[in-house]
Amino acid sequence: MNLQKVIASPLKNSSSFNNIFKPIKLTNEIRRRKRLIEKWDRVAGYILLIIGVITAWSAIHLSMGRLKHPGPGFLPFGLAIVLILFSLILIFTSRPKKGIAPAPFWPRRAWLRPLLGVAILIFFALVVEWVGFLITTFVFLVIWMGVIERVRWRTILSVSIGTTAALYLIFALFLDVPLPLGFLRW
Repeated sequence: MNLQKVIASPLKNSSSFNNIFKPIKLTNEIRRRKRLIEKWDRVAGYILLIIGVITAWSAIHLSMGRLKHPGPGFLPFGLAIVLILFSLILIFTSRPKKGIAPAPFWPRRAWLRPLLGVAILIFFALVVEWVGFLITTFVFLVIWMGVIERVRWRTILSVSIGTTAALYLIFALFLDVPLPLGFLRW
């Protein structure tokens, strides 16, 4: 008896062997998620395209120099062209297929968390000068992790205290960057 037949015969009858070689069937949920990912790839491609065009336009106003003696605008312009090319590739490879219904732009209430994130960041920027860096950063992290990330309170407090202390040590003590003290001026 052939050795390959002896080894393969128990495998052919097993259900795991058959499951491995069955073609994968895409369910409706997987198709929906794939369309959603393709849609967000297109959105990201358009955003990167806008950033690339603005960067290229800004780099043109700097001195480009020559190939042997590049100016300050040479590298940003080259990187902007690469970004534009990759964003166009992303846009065209993720375009919707014919006959497939496009996914909704904001399914259900998915817009709420990004909107809260933007509101919290704006609140942080408006309040940091008046309240001070330490208190504002701590409150910002507590609100962010509690409302947006929905983490346990023990984790929220430990990460907020640790991150606020680490940022204060790095910027105020090591880098000697003046941070807003707010009403904590002594």
